[in-house]
Amino acid sequence: MTAVLLMVGCFGLFNWIVDPYWYFRDFELIGFNVIKPKAAGNERLVKPALMARLGSEAVIVGNSAAEVGLPPTHRGFTKGGTLAPFNLAVPSATWNEIYCLAMFAMRQPSVKRLVVGVTGIDEGACPSDATLGNADYGKLLFSRSAFDASRETMRMQSQRASMTREGLWYFDRYERDRQTDDAVAENFGAVMQSSLCRAASGGSDAADKALPHGSAVPSNQGAGLRKLIRLALQRKVELILLFYPNHVLLSEARRSCQGPGWYWNWLWQTVSIVDQETHGDSGQIQVWQFADYAPVNGERIHAGKPARDRLWQDAIHFNEEVGAAVFDAIYSGDPRYGARVTVENFDEVVARSEDERRTFLANNPWVRQELDELARRVSGSSAQSHR
Repeated sequence: MTAVLLMVGCFGLFNWIVDPYWYFRDFELIGFNVIKPKAAGNERLVKPALMARLGSEAVIVGNSAAEVGLPPTHRGFTKGGTLAPFNLAVPSATWNEIYCLAMFAMRQPSVKRLVVGVTGIDEGACPSDATLGNADYGKLLFSRSAFDASRETMRMQSQRASMTREGLWYFDRYERDRQTDDAVAENFGAVMQSSLCRAASGGSDAADKALPHGSAVPSNQGAGLRKLIRLALQRKVELILLFYPNHVLLSEARRSCQGPGWYWNWLWQTVSIVDQETHGDSGQIQVWQFADYAPVNGERIHAGKPARDRLWQDAIHFNEEVGAAVFDAIYSGDPRYGARVTVENFDEVVARSEDERRTFLANNPWVRQELDELARRVSGSSAQSHR
């Protein structure tokens, strides 16, 4: 019995010291465990409890786009470094998971500022705060998967970091096979496959006749978003509801396949709900959109650069340089990118954005060419898979 207990104790001690998921943070030695290649992919095991344990004050919640692209240490986001930051975003998160994590974060007494990547407006069932806030020490210390992760962590110390202490994930940016334009195009096609349709290759120059006409969202819709706003007002948390940057190729594909008004109607729902819940008078709750037809969103696939030097890894995942431009606009007053959207300026934002799109497409014919290429790649892959 003594031997068994000693073995189990050593097993747990080893996992605690190596700390492959970056939860305990008691021992960090260069060449031993500073690089955490196994932290990425295990966010749900660690991140919510870690955020609460660290007493984070400025928190980001969203899916992988936020986890990969929004830098938590940005000086504007952290008020010049005075707020302790954490990126609580997790890969493949549904809106319901994002909503639950955002509500959990706002109930932590330390949180003063929250950025939420908006992908929906409704709500669903959430785990209890106790479930989210308590780490599973059995899995962290005594599981076989933790031991394997510890062993791999020690073995892979010579590679480039995959995640930062504050939760920013580098995803595929530094993968060795992402060196050529052809590899980047293949990655874009794989990510955009569900967004491409037969009409996407031709694009759409149709006038946007499906734009909302100022009708308020009914009070029985958007329950999740309404609860987020009410809790933020109650807890005095600064809340940014963020519509992610979209690569222009993805914007064009969705516009062609889902109709010109799909994005603006979705944005209007959020803006209208915020206006209702704050009675039109709150700088505390803000909506920002960054689907601009601008150079920062219009990086070419055929740019002749490896993935590590690009702004975009694929049509959804932007790198932290783009995220820094997002936070510059929100927190540093940089007017060159994105826009804060309200009920009052909504029509102006739409009109300006539509004009921007027409000008950008006229000056950048490569958009149609590369969209055609992606459509051919996707259709070719589909044909091969059905043989």
